[in-house]
Amino acid sequence: MKTKNLFVISPHHYCHSTATLVEGLNKLDGIKVFSNTNHNYCKNTVQNTKTQTQVAKMADYVMLCHSALEPKYKELIGPLVEELHGNIDIFLDGSDYYTYEDDPNKYKLYIKRELNGSILEINGKPIGNNVETLIFAAEDRHFTKPNASHTNLWQGKTDDLVCIMSACEKRPHRYGIMESLKDAFGREETVFVGEYREGKILERVDTGNRHFGGYFKKLLNAKISVDAYGCGEARQTGRFWESLANGCMVMYQPIEPYIWTNTYIDEEDFVIYNDLDELVDKAKYYVGHPEEARKIADRGFTKLLKYHTTQYRAKEFLSLIERYL
Repeated sequence: MKTKNLFVISPHHYCHSTATLVEGLNKLDGIKVFSNTNHNYCKNTVQNTKTQTQVAKMADYVMLCHSALEPKYKELIGPLVEELHGNIDIFLDGSDYYTYEDDPNKYKLYIKRELNGSILEINGKPIGNNVETLIFAAEDRHFTKPNASHTNLWQGKTDDLVCIMSACEKRPHRYGIMESLKDAFGREETVFVGEYREGKILERVDTGNRHFGGYFKKLLNAKISVDAYGCGEARQTGRFWESLANGCMVMYQPIEPYIWTNTYIDEEDFVIYNDLDELVDKAKYYVGHPEEARKIADRGFTKLLKYHTTQYRAKEFLSLIERYL
């Protein structure tokens, strides 16, 4: 079978959605990825705008990532987007909001990071037939022990619970979550709540200062990881997948009505908390019942390996290409 070429117009910084797809596609036969930058795991980089345009026009598919349209890239990437007007097949919308970052009618396939199942229209327009969703996935760097079984991961865990996140004006809901856990567990040595940016920063890939060795070690050592929504309206965070990749039982806010493929199920492969009281009650319960936590964590890890690796997400992407292009 002839190898297909995909040209990715990527931002010059780390982008979850772009990184998820490109890392996965790099592992698959039958598809070769070219890009205007070496960010987000892009390996085959084309340097100048003229050559980029030529390579893109010869490619089988061209995909534009939403972050590449940020104002700061107007001079750097803008000319390439203008040159390829009408030749861009796919738009990858990885924004934190359920509004469109561009008009889906301009593309054969429009991919949203998440879709809210209760929303029938976006920007005053019905959700088009060419709009699909591809959520994040666990990148290879998320697995602190890449080939370990969940049994092996769990046996090495020494801490009961971590809640590692930052709170700010864009994430005000996190203040209450963190304070509630601090009040509930006090100075327990096996519980950590707060920000943690210690340890060596990963250098082989630019993650926008998202990958600290000490942070991942804390996830690796923890039985339970409490997470919460980030900025905007989207339901998933990178930490959700990072925690699962390190064998934690994840406690999280409700996912519905957002649509995730092969979604996680409450009390089966992760645990939902609806408010602060429920968070504290469930956190205390599972800290006190580690075997129940282990079983849930094991099922969450198993589902991750089966349905939520970057390679699996890339296969879903190629299936969408077959359907729409």
